[in-house]
Order: sequence, then C-alpha cells, then structure tokens
Amino acid sequence: MAQTPGMKALLEEKERLETAMYRLFEQSEAIRHKVAGIELAISILENGDQAPASAGNQVLATNLKVLLTDLAREAGNTGITSNTAVEMAKKRGIKLLRGSAASNLSRLKNDNVLVHDGKVYRLPEFVRPQPQLILGGKSS
Repeated sequence: MAQTPGMKALLEEKERLETAMYRLFEQSEAIRHKVAGIELAISILENGDQAPASAGNQVLATNLKVLLTDLAREAGNTGITSNTAVEMAKKRGIKLLRGSAASNLSRLKNDNVLVHDGKVYRLPEFVRPQPQLILGGKSS
C-alpha cells in the first residue's frame, strides 16, 4: 500500500514531535542533575562538615574532622590514608566515604592539624624529626 501525501505529512510530524520529546527529556534529565547538585551544595553550606543523614544500619560520621583526627591518633606512627580511614571508621560502625575522607584529610593538612609525608597523614606528635644536614665547612 502506497503512502498518500497526507500520511507522509503525518509520519513526518510524528517523527518531528518524537525528536522534540527526546530532546526535552534529555534536557529535563540535565536539569534534574543540576538541581541535585544545587541541593547538595545547599546541604553542605547548611551543615558544614556534617555528613548527610544516615543510610541503612551504619551511623554516618557527624563531624569528619574530629573523626579523622581521632583515627589519626589511633593510627599513631603508622598514619592514615583515606582508604585506611574508611576501614577504621567501618570497624567503629561509621560509614565514611573515601572522597569525604580524602578532602577532609587534605583540609586538616592545610590547617596544620595533620602532616602528610607523601604517603600517609599523621598527627604532628607522631612525626619523627628529620635529621639536619650540616653542609661543608667546619663545625664550631
């Protein structure tokens, strides 16, 4: 059966409308993601270093800086990384996200609360003093 000019026009209009619908759907998804990002930013601004509400059975860290300082004290000379912090918190029944741990460890280093040696973070009292080199010349 051959398409009549009227049927062809209807099929073209249907295709145009479907294309517009898919484009609007993609735009609405992008807007939904932007709204979720804005909600997260607002939550962070309202709660500071407070973690989001509890998920499941695990208790979420309420003050990450205090928790990470406690974990660093517990680790002592060994020091911690974001991964070890997540594991140590898990043993305490606290859900700590690796990204949150990493960014807060970095902040604590910038605030001179922790020292980073390129591998692990430690409290200053657990950092061994570096031997000083005496370069050339005579000692008096």
